[in-house]
Amino acid sequence: MKVIINERERGLLYKNGKLTKLLMPGKYHFGANSSVEKLPVNQYIENPACTFEALMSLEGAREALVPLEVADNEYCLHYIDGNFMSILGRGRYAFWKAQGKHEFKKIDREEPEITDQVTAFELTRMPVSLYRVINVGNYQKARLYYDNKLVRMLDPGKYLFWTGKTNVTAELEDMRERQLDINGQEILTADKVGLRINFVMVYKVTDAEKIATVAENITSYLYTAAQLVLREYVSKYKTDEILENRDKISDEVINVLRERTKNAYIEIVSAGIKDIILPGEISAIMNSVLAAEKRAQANVITRREEVASTRSLLNTAKLLDENETLRRLKELEYLERICEHVGEINVSGGGDVLSRLTELLGNGNKDK
Repeated sequence: MKVIINERERGLLYKNGKLTKLLMPGKYHFGANSSVEKLPVNQYIENPACTFEALMSLEGAREALVPLEVADNEYCLHYIDGNFMSILGRGRYAFWKAQGKHEFKKIDREEPEITDQVTAFELTRMPVSLYRVINVGNYQKARLYYDNKLVRMLDPGKYLFWTGKTNVTAELEDMRERQLDINGQEILTADKVGLRINFVMVYKVTDAEKIATVAENITSYLYTAAQLVLREYVSKYKTDEILENRDKISDEVINVLRERTKNAYIEIVSAGIKDIILPGEISAIMNSVLAAEKRAQANVITRREEVASTRSLLNTAKLLDENETLRRLKELEYLERICEHVGEINVSGGGDVLSRLTELLGNGNKDK
């Protein structure tokens, strides 16, 4: 059997199934009971047909190969001539020295967080299944858990963790002000009228770590608390009182909510009744009452204006009666208004009306 080993290859010679020799580049002839395993020098040896002990015990193996063993709790970063090549998990490896200068950096996987031991470029060359990314926004904080046990809080930033033995999870908490709408609450008032009330509340988290001990879902917790307080206070008032004092009732509800949630690590910024929806028949009655009130107010204003107008006319009449000159001026004013809108008027019996008016005015002046 003739075998040629190229420059970029190495060979392992087996005789009767037993590893006997490391073959360097060249031409070889072997008998029928021999076999050769060709290995490229640009790849590491991970699963040869022999054991690693047998491989490394061959003559010249220590000079040609660099052995590596990676434990169960380790990852190993592999570099050739200073360039990152790959990340290696648990196992035994052998690298050909002909490939270049080999360097290794082992990382303890018992610590799940990936620190600056690994660069961003190296991460891009790794399988994404090896790690997970947790992004915390500028307005967020996060609770970090290892195997469901709280480890620490994460500030805004990007965090990387190895996948594997330790289960790493994170719960994000929004630290901004949040709005909670409590809509369509059917509440019976003190006078047995069923109102639908829409309530709105603005709140924010004050302690992202401790709030996890309050409730599984803080939104549901606040929703229920607001529901109960709203029902408790609205049911004490009659419909008219609720409509007239909605701001007062809102303030009462806010104060009670703040008191009941003071140990919940949240701050209620503001809250209030947004809408009050009356039943159809009650709404129609209220509209009728309102329309009647407005008509009464309009009648009062009309009567007041009529009285004022009559009083003004009375005062004018008294002045005209007491002052002849003023009365004459008023007559001239009316005549002037008539003349502005009348060109010529002919009446039977003769004479132009304007001429006759001029005569009347002239006679009047002579009398004076």
